[in-house]
Amino acid sequence: MITTIKPLFLLLMSCFLLMTGYGLSNILLPVRMQSDGVSVDNIGLVLSMLSVGFLVGSYYSRKLLQRVGHIRIFAMCGSLTSVAILLSGLFPDPITLAVMRIITGFCIACTNATLDSWLSFSATEKNRGRILSINQMVIMSAQFLGQFLINVAPIDTMTLFVISGILLSLAITPIVISKQQGPVIEDSESMSLMTIIKLSPLGVVSCFYCGVFYSALLNMLPIVANDNGIQGFNLSIFMGSAIIGAILLQFPVAYLSDNFDRRKIMLGMVLMIIASAVLIPVLMALNFFYFSLLSIAIITGVVACLYPMSMSETFDKVVKEQILSAMASLLFIYALGSITGPFLASKAMQWFGNDALFSFIVIFAFTLLAFILLRMKQRAALPQEDQDNFVMQTPSGVVSELDPRTDYVEPAFEQSAEVDVAVSLATKNPGIAVNMAKAIAAKDPENATHLAAALSTIEEINIAKLYAAITTAAPEMTVHIAEALTTASPEQAEELVDWITTDHPDQLADIIVAIANAMPDNGIGVMEYAAENMSDEDPAVLLEMTEQYMTEFSDSLDEMRPVDRSAAASEQTAADLYTRLSDISPEHSAELALTVSEALPESSNAVAEVYVSNLVDNENEQQPTTETTENIEEAVSDYLSHVVENMPEYAVDVASTIIDSVPEVASDMVEILQESDSLDEGELTASIDDKPEENTIEEQLLDAVQVQTIESNNEK
Repeated sequence: MITTIKPLFLLLMSCFLLMTGYGLSNILLPVRMQSDGVSVDNIGLVLSMLSVGFLVGSYYSRKLLQRVGHIRIFAMCGSLTSVAILLSGLFPDPITLAVMRIITGFCIACTNATLDSWLSFSATEKNRGRILSINQMVIMSAQFLGQFLINVAPIDTMTLFVISGILLSLAITPIVISKQQGPVIEDSESMSLMTIIKLSPLGVVSCFYCGVFYSALLNMLPIVANDNGIQGFNLSIFMGSAIIGAILLQFPVAYLSDNFDRRKIMLGMVLMIIASAVLIPVLMALNFFYFSLLSIAIITGVVACLYPMSMSETFDKVVKEQILSAMASLLFIYALGSITGPFLASKAMQWFGNDALFSFIVIFAFTLLAFILLRMKQRAALPQEDQDNFVMQTPSGVVSELDPRTDYVEPAFEQSAEVDVAVSLATKNPGIAVNMAKAIAAKDPENATHLAAALSTIEEINIAKLYAAITTAAPEMTVHIAEALTTASPEQAEELVDWITTDHPDQLADIIVAIANAMPDNGIGVMEYAAENMSDEDPAVLLEMTEQYMTEFSDSLDEMRPVDRSAAASEQTAADLYTRLSDISPEHSAELALTVSEALPESSNAVAEVYVSNLVDNENEQQPTTETTENIEEAVSDYLSHVVENMPEYAVDVASTIIDSVPEVASDMVEILQESDSLDEGELTASIDDKPEENTIEEQLLDAVQVQTIESNNEK
């Protein structure tokens, strides 16, 4: 933990100071406005303006960071937020306060985006989930502390506004003096609202309700508390319990979400919200202060968990590459809810009294309860093991790349003094830079990958010569260097493949597969290009390369989220790879088909279909004769025999596919299946039971297999 925090300490310190000042302003403004005699509905309207600024800031923050840079944006927003809170104390009329709240919301969204992208840049695949948790704890604990600073001075003076302004201004200092360099970030686009609503109606609706509930409670609770005689230090404890609940309940909810049907957990959460909302006004009326604190902690904690729960529910239906876009849309939906919540709650409180805040929560919670029940009726639940993980997260106005569920992109290379020197030399004298890389590789092979990746981005450097020089000095790094070069300069991959297939290094298959895996969007294209450049003298290398690529692809499928696995279209990928490679090397068509099928058995039927189709087409190109028919029969018989021996569970399906294209071999297929020791009567019967009840060739085949197997067993 200390190792993770140490390099990020100054960034987290800036976050803590910022959120402490912000937390103080959040409790100070509603209490001060109530003290100044501002009507409840105007208080609600002013407080909802924070979310308007929050919404605008979340949209423009990344664009501003690209244009201006991290340090300047954080310094500007920290300064503006400080000015906004000071002006709120000097000119406490509702219009000024509303404008200042918009500015505050905008600046908080931008500063959170600055810190989050900075932390994301510093994180690795392994520790970013831990960094996200630490950041969330810093934010929540700072807001908790901010609630107690309201006791430092009287509400009706400028002192508390000045303290908040000081904290917001101080937050600039640690990040400015930090040695961390602000990263270069790319813009992020949100998914269209209609798309995300169609994918996950419950995730979208519950996210909106979370915004309504959470903003209504945190903004209007100080008014309800003050109306019930809860003031001073007791008010800090009262509001502090709300934030503590939001922190502590994340852990049990996370456990329940990951181990049970998420929608049932959401149903239970909404029932807890209703029960707490009914109970709180009764407890406060009876002066049961500590029981009121417990109820407040429960209701705000449960509501706070609705946001990450909504994200998990949505991410169940979204592929990994789209998670950031979906997160941006959910953030927008949450902001709409948080604008609506304080305004509607304040109207209810003006008309029916301050305790109507809880009646408002109850009514809205019942509508959410009805929607959850409706969705449970309309769509079956995902299996528990297919549900996405719950990740603790508060709506901070930022699309967080720290979320471990998002698609992580490993940096192409690490910046260092040696890398900077080599890159500087490369533009002036490429030969010296390559020799420098060769020398470093001989002494420090691990660092050679970063150096090679950096140099490959220089136009003057020949990537093939660079690869040859470094791998000569560090031959044990041939695969890693090839992968690093491709990741850094994918546009030069073909040039690298040209050199490798010409030079024929010992690890040819390993190197080509590493390059293909470094280009996931065009991995099959790399394999095809390599096969075209390889000599036909040694087909074993082609088969080894094919097997390794498909095996690694199969392993990656096992690690994927269910929705990503479905989107990967593994059968189509396998068939596509086989088609391209068999076109290049048709004389090895059968070996390639079997190699692909064995590496990814679930694709065996799709590959067999392409194999038989190619076989028939090739034979038909010649003048059809008895000999060509016999060649086809012999080829498919050999193919099925191999499948029966190595993949018996797919044998019946493959046999059916073969007969679809070559009906005259049906009896041969039946005989091969029946004579196999790998298949028993139970497997054949199960395969038959899984087939649709249609009078097809496949069914006739399977019926024949079943009958002949039973007769054979009876004779024995």
